[in-house]
Amino acid sequence: MVNMMDDDFRIYKLAMFHGEKRVFMSRESGLKPLVEWLDIFRGKYRDCRLHDRVVGLAAARLIAASGLVSEVVALTASRPARDFLAAAGISLQAGQSVDNILTTDGSAVCPEEIIALETPDPDEFQRRIHRLVNYDPLDYENCKGRCGYTPWCRECMKNRR
Repeated sequence: MVNMMDDDFRIYKLAMFHGEKRVFMSRESGLKPLVEWLDIFRGKYRDCRLHDRVVGLAAARLIAASGLVSEVVALTASRPARDFLAAAGISLQAGQSVDNILTTDGSAVCPEEIIALETPDPDEFQRRIHRLVNYDPLDYENCKGRCGYTPWCRECMKNRR
């Protein structure tokens, strides 16, 4: 069982640590911050620890494909995510396990999970998830500092240092 007092999920919903240094955090819900972080920092880090409030199969597939993460700490994880991460050699500590990640109102399995379950091809899975979360990897390259600051813009990030 995870000791959530050690993981300050009050200040973020997602955070990535390399060693003891936090290299990314987001207060935004959903998969988009994870998709962005994994894309932006692909190849720059290895053996990161991901803290995420909720980890379902879609997140687990993205995490494993990235090659960035060796450990995941979550408040809630789905059983399919737990199994997938274990098969990929990524450790998972979760406060609770659930059968599936549901929509906010609890009436159905969330769309990201449906895509993860129905799309075995990794490339098609990534394309479908990117469309669902409205993420275009070229946004990161094309901003050139015009947006002021976003987590995906190199120019904006450079100007904030």
